[in-house]
Amino acid sequence: MPFAKENFENALFETFPECVIFADDKGMILSLNAAGKAIFGYKDEELVGRYVAMLHADEGEFNIAKDQGFLSQSPKTFDQLVFRYRRKDASEFLGQLTGSRVLDAEGALQGYIGVVRDVTEQVARDEYRRALKQATDAALDAVPVGFAIFDENLKVLLFNQAYRNMCGKAAYSVAVGATLDDILQANMAVGNYLDVPPGSPGAQEWLKQRRADNSGPSSPVIFRHGDDRWIRSESLSTPHGHIVSLRIDVTDIKQAELALEAKRREYFSLLQVLPEMVLRVDDKLNILFANNHYAARYNMTGEEIAGKNGRDLWPAEQLNMVTEAFDRFTPDQPVRSKEYRYTGADGRDSWVLWTGVATFVSGKPVELVTVGRDVTELKDQQDRLSEQAAELQRKNDALNQFTATVSHDLKAPLRHLSMFSDMISEDVASGHLDELPVYTQHLRQSARRMDQLIDSLLEYAQIVDQIDNWQHVSLSDVIADTVSNLDSFIHEAGAIMELGPLPRVRGDGELLKRLLQNLIGNAVKYRRDDVVPVIKVYGDAENGVARLYVEDNGIGVDPRYAKKIFDVFQRLHRDESRYPGTGIGLSLAKRIAESHNGSIELDTTFQGGARFIVTLPEAPKAED
Repeated sequence: MPFAKENFENALFETFPECVIFADDKGMILSLNAAGKAIFGYKDEELVGRYVAMLHADEGEFNIAKDQGFLSQSPKTFDQLVFRYRRKDASEFLGQLTGSRVLDAEGALQGYIGVVRDVTEQVARDEYRRALKQATDAALDAVPVGFAIFDENLKVLLFNQAYRNMCGKAAYSVAVGATLDDILQANMAVGNYLDVPPGSPGAQEWLKQRRADNSGPSSPVIFRHGDDRWIRSESLSTPHGHIVSLRIDVTDIKQAELALEAKRREYFSLLQVLPEMVLRVDDKLNILFANNHYAARYNMTGEEIAGKNGRDLWPAEQLNMVTEAFDRFTPDQPVRSKEYRYTGADGRDSWVLWTGVATFVSGKPVELVTVGRDVTELKDQQDRLSEQAAELQRKNDALNQFTATVSHDLKAPLRHLSMFSDMISEDVASGHLDELPVYTQHLRQSARRMDQLIDSLLEYAQIVDQIDNWQHVSLSDVIADTVSNLDSFIHEAGAIMELGPLPRVRGDGELLKRLLQNLIGNAVKYRRDDVVPVIKVYGDAENGVARLYVEDNGIGVDPRYAKKIFDVFQRLHRDESRYPGTGIGLSLAKRIAESHNGSIELDTTFQGGARFIVTLPEAPKAED
């Protein structure tokens, strides 16, 4: 029976929404349906009688198609083979080939039917999603705070490496799909909960409380864990009913707290033994006893100072201190402690912790024993801990802001990708293909935008908080290299560079080039129409602090946004055709400046453009 092309065309050809190719038993094209002509851009007379190889972009891939599909003897059908195809205009696309051999009544091969579906965007989207997941997983694993997300059934949906590592020998229990109870039981079994060993009387009750704490929003709980570490645990809930479990290693802070508590107990016990300074007085302020260390404050020995009256010896500050102490003590509260600051002859401050024990007769204090210990170093430690806690809070706040900003800006191109992909799918399914080029252009733009944002984030993440290798750097050399790198950009804009004297600084030359490249690049980019861009770079130094000025005559920055412009992804000008970029340049500049123990700010008093002031540590002149 001859090959009846008309039967296929009438039944399927012109109504099928995807490309259909008919070929004879030699692989010669008999015809394409309307969808096929649209996707390849050919007319019937240009294809009929031509070898199907002309539609393939690569001869090697065509040979695979020929061996596994067209012209093969087995199997009868072939499907889901993805190849690169070439259109009439030489553009290429990825197509998924599905087809079948056509046999006559006697089983003799008559020809082939192939269906080609354009999967270019689908493949690109799948590859992008894989790359994004890899980048996201890597970023999450870089976060030192351990966290895991549980679903409404308390099964693990997501976790980072820090969360698993904190489980130590029970790390095997942390996996997607594992339950909260699995993880708690495994930690108990390996002895991670140091305060409640397995089998101890309170073990099960403790586990019960841990389940309750992790089953919904909870206040922070701190406990000993693993190899004598202290873990701060807290649970949060999401609008979707998921539970976010946080684990933070607070061993250093906890040990400091325990050390302070141990010191307090030590001070109390030293009241009964020989302390560093001991003073015993009666209610008339007669000194009954003082050890040599206390007496040395007055250039006396303990024996010399005993018997004297405090009113004749003490300065007004100490006299008031002892008098007030007698007034504060009560039979119900006979022990009190207070720290006092003393300013020495050299102008330096010292702190002494005084702990007093009062003796009462008929409810009135008649005698006071005070023990004083120099806690200046301890106060310094407390101040450092406070500073560290404040710095940790600042970094946590910055991380939260950074995470929220990154999440918002990364979702925008993803929403565009999803929206136009759905529109393409709907139009392909309905056979309306006129808008496909427009949709694909939008997809490419969103993909490029996402790529730019990710590259910017990677660059931002590579800037460390502190520099390890400090060097003496000539800012004149740095600006020369920077201008050279931007030469074509500056020349294209017709910009004029005016360079003044620049100091030498301490820092990292390559990072400073990146800082200046961002500032000068912005000065050139944000220029005014019909005005020749003039960028001035100059500096000075005073009292070990170098100042670098980058000044332009461009469109300027509204002083209201002087702080906001340094945030990640903040752009005041949304027209990317005129002012392209990701909005991370000034954030990078700020991070580089702060890594040098310096700063960067917008001079809000400057008129006629923008001027940025960067402070950096000056290189000592004696070491130049």
